[in-house]
Amino acid sequence: MGEHQVLKLRTRFLGVLALALSIGLLASAGTASAANPLLCFDGPSEGTIYGGHCTLNASGTGATLDNSGGDPDGSYSGVYFANSAITGKSLSQVSDLSFTYTGTATAGSPRISLPIDTNNDGTTDFYAFIGAFYCNNGAGLVDPMHDTTCTIFHTGGPVAGYPNWAAFVAANPTWKVSNDVPFIIADDAGIWTVDNVHLGAADVKTASKKDECKKGGWMDLTRADGSSFKNQGDCIQYVNTGK
Repeated sequence: MGEHQVLKLRTRFLGVLALALSIGLLASAGTASAANPLLCFDGPSEGTIYGGHCTLNASGTGATLDNSGGDPDGSYSGVYFANSAITGKSLSQVSDLSFTYTGTATAGSPRISLPIDTNNDGTTDFYAFIGAFYCNNGAGLVDPMHDTTCTIFHTGGPVAGYPNWAAFVAANPTWKVSNDVPFIIADDAGIWTVDNVHLGAADVKTASKKDECKKGGWMDLTRADGSSFKNQGDCIQYVNTGK
């Protein structure tokens, strides 16, 4: 990876820092819907001067990221989960970062941006980047946990990056995922689809016992079809009647 490409990634990181912080605040503002659905973000929806458009697919497992509008200020779009099971975990405990994609990958789009905490205070010090351009099995799969050819970069890191996830973890044994959530972003011109998104999303459990609905438990449960409950009574009714 050339130095100019690394600088591009660093500049891009600064450009989405405010976005990442807002995502983190959203995740900590309250309990997300029980189904913890995949969510979109883009320049217009975030109220920025930038363009871009994210549209979730019908299954809710991915989205189209469209940055083809030619906005003179640039464009970005991406997806994230409000809750992540890897928040606060050490890098060695991360095991579920992956997505599939279509479209032509650039040096930075689309990519996973993983918030890194280097001193265990929960805050994001910078981001690790896992981009489709440098992590691709030839069939549109980005899977750093299982593909030993996936190069990992991070802000301020070595120009050549780390040759794979194992090397990244070994070089930084005390680093953790911060309290912000990981996300997939595209911020170059182009159109991509991303699907089968795994970002350490929290597991969803179907309600099966009345006691599970009590003391706020209903907020972390769903019906069998993945829909969430309005309140504790709604959850208990589902357990009793299946409706």
